[in-house]
Amino acid sequence: MSKRWASDVIVDLLHAYDLPYAALNPGASYRGLHDSIVNYGANRPALMLCQHEETAVQIAHGFAKASGKPMLAILHNLVGLLHANMAIYYAYADRVPVFVVGATGPMDESKRRPRIDWIHTALVQGEAVRAYTKWDYQPTVIDGVPEAFARAYSVMMTEPRGPIYMCYDAWLQEQPLEHDVPLPPQNAQKVPSALAPDPAALEHAAEMLAAAKRPVILAEYVGRDAAGFHGLVELAETLGAPVYDVNSRLNFPGRHPLNVSMMKDVFRDADLVLCLDTRDWERATTELVSTTRKTTSIVPATCKWVDIGFGDLEISSWAMDYQRLAHADLRVLADTTLAIPALTQLLKPRISPRARDLRSKQVAQMSAAARARWAKEAREDWDASPITLPRLASEVWDAIK
Repeated sequence: MSKRWASDVIVDLLHAYDLPYAALNPGASYRGLHDSIVNYGANRPALMLCQHEETAVQIAHGFAKASGKPMLAILHNLVGLLHANMAIYYAYADRVPVFVVGATGPMDESKRRPRIDWIHTALVQGEAVRAYTKWDYQPTVIDGVPEAFARAYSVMMTEPRGPIYMCYDAWLQEQPLEHDVPLPPQNAQKVPSALAPDPAALEHAAEMLAAAKRPVILAEYVGRDAAGFHGLVELAETLGAPVYDVNSRLNFPGRHPLNVSMMKDVFRDADLVLCLDTRDWERATTELVSTTRKTTSIVPATCKWVDIGFGDLEISSWAMDYQRLAHADLRVLADTTLAIPALTQLLKPRISPRARDLRSKQVAQMSAAARARWAKEAREDWDASPITLPRLASEVWDAIK
């Protein structure tokens, strides 16, 4: 058996958990891990060289957001972490799983090189990003690495998702591996099952929606999963209800007749607003005077509110990305990927086809009129230089539709 190093165990875990790419700006604090990826791991995960740590995390953010799968970002000691902290915060606010790996030390003072290892080492380095990561940890021995890695992955991928930070001691990485370190069992479930809604609460939501005459759906993170996107289409068509997409994800087809995004007037006579995985409910339902910071609700005072989502799970005591609290009449704690199809099935026998079709027709007419108005406005200054954004959007749409 060829000689192995402690950092090889980290590579074994990267392979076991199928993390195929790593964005990084190389640094000496994780030279052990870097060497193991190249020589022991046969360049898996594939390395993407970045000129700045913030860029590395942003690339991982974009990959995870587009694919739904996490990506690795490797940061050089304390300074690399501090370089990346804004990008980590944005991944946190955007609920994106990024597996951030860092390094520090050596924590053994006798192994530190003069000056450089001292100024690049912190006591509990994860403290720098603890307020906007879901979890951080720094194993003290190589035998503690697999369990911490497994927990980090599970925490990161459990909804609502977000970045984690794993910090590995520089000296620990470079030590010869003198015994086998067991990995998590291959048959162990890596991520727990999704959060299902309370049946009685969902039944109540269906009753409220069936009784509503002018319901409006407000969606923010439903489209983080393709099943949520398609489920929302079926729910909206079952109700004949307009959908306002907050656009933190692509939640609803942009050209669907029931899409009323950017049409805030739809809330002015709503008698029920259904918030689906939504924290930023306020921007769509209020009018803002920026100079005075005054917001005024455009939703009737008698309107009922139903909120289905993760509520205040995983909110930070430091970052206020959780937005203003919606005092809903009914709050259902659930993953909308499960809740939406279940709600749709409860609604199907309750909804009058005649009422649904009439409502759908009215919404479609409003949507078509708005889009015709926008198309006309886009023709204004058509030949201006530089090209206007409305023309650019129109030309791109004509090319891809």
